[in-house]
Amino acid sequence: MNKHRCLTAVVSVLASLLAAGPAAAQSGDRAGTWDLGVQLFSQGSLDVGGREGSGLDIDSEIGYGFWGNYNFTNRFALGFEFNWVRPDYSATFIPEDDPDPVTIDHTLSVFNLQGKGTFNLLEGPITPYVELGFGWTDVDSNVASGPPVTGCWWDPWWGYICSSFFSTYSETLTSYSYAGGIRWDINQWFGLRGSYGILELDTASGTENAEFEMLKLELSWRF
Repeated sequence: MNKHRCLTAVVSVLASLLAAGPAAAQSGDRAGTWDLGVQLFSQGSLDVGGREGSGLDIDSEIGYGFWGNYNFTNRFALGFEFNWVRPDYSATFIPEDDPDPVTIDHTLSVFNLQGKGTFNLLEGPITPYVELGFGWTDVDSNVASGPPVTGCWWDPWWGYICSSFFSTYSETLTSYSYAGGIRWDINQWFGLRGSYGILELDTASGTENAEFEMLKLELSWRF
């Protein structure tokens, strides 16, 4: 929760800028420009219960990413987002021939790639906005799914090299997102955004979709 409170405080500061009005305005002319930037986000925890006592408990964690938008007008933009996060998790399995549960504690690797549509409510440099996204999320358990495969090759610098590779349990899921936040165009070169939203993963397994809270702070280069 401390990670969430930190980013919540940042979003609150951005929200206070909205009350500053035109005095804080620098450059709200976005039409025909690009935004390219980096993001820092906090992904919330998730606790999912399964059949016969099985379950999955994913911790909250800080992640990083890149994003970009093309502003068709001062209010409407289309773009993309790519980010990653590595939260710790605990998975409980119930073997078919053994009533005793098996628990695995490990670290997930999660990669998100989404297309985004953004609508700014105001045309000025400080504006609230809403955003919708659609794409894919790759979730890797980092647990080996079989014995290692060893390969050898000649390297021009290091000579003859052999290394082992593991296949892991992983899955790529369709994902959706929706968020609301505050945008501040600091000047004609830089911008800042803060938002709160939900990332929803389509598990396609007959159970409820997985939903993560997302708090984001994003810095952009405008051109």
